[in-house]
Amino acid sequence: MRIEIVVFDGFDELDVFGPFEVLAIAGFAVDLVAVERPGPVVSMRGVQLHVPAVLGRPDGVVVPGGGWLNRAAAGAWAQAQHGALPARLAALAPSTRWMASVCTGGLLLAAAGLLSQRKATTNRNAYEELRSYGVDVVDERVVDDGDRITAGALAAGLDLALWITERELGAATADRVAATIEYARPGPTWLARAGRAHR
Repeated sequence: MRIEIVVFDGFDELDVFGPFEVLAIAGFAVDLVAVERPGPVVSMRGVQLHVPAVLGRPDGVVVPGGGWLNRAAAGAWAQAQHGALPARLAALAPSTRWMASVCTGGLLLAAAGLLSQRKATTNRNAYEELRSYGVDVVDERVVDDGDRITAGALAAGLDLALWITERELGAATADRVAATIEYARPGPTWLARAGRAHR
């Protein structure tokens, strides 16, 4: 299974590198990809990356946040205003097993029209804005609505990646990865199909 994590100028580091490490340890093929063209990308706090590929046709996509709440000139909000990433996500969604987000990356999925009438979560400070897209916001760290999986702020990206691992590879593998990174999973995942928390 191939997973691509989208990076763009102003992305939040923990939103990207936390899930990247967990998913890689679990054994997934994971790549960081750019939005429109390969080349340099600079994170919110100045980490410079050379990203050799653009968003392709993976099995799963993870979208980070960063810079939404303060309307930063570079970050998730700027990507929504530019429009290229939401358009690409909307076009790609039907061919993926799932699309996931961390923190305000959920608002990029919402801007792409991918969370309308869905259950989802994001950074608590953006709940009302997420609701404005017609999303049924659930106050949980991770919300699984089938082919859309969303996580709350920052460190919840670890929970997202561990849930994806459990969902795709089983609980034993997810527990092994959590033990490898010495991370105590803090709580359940909300399953929309069941209308309740799991685990």
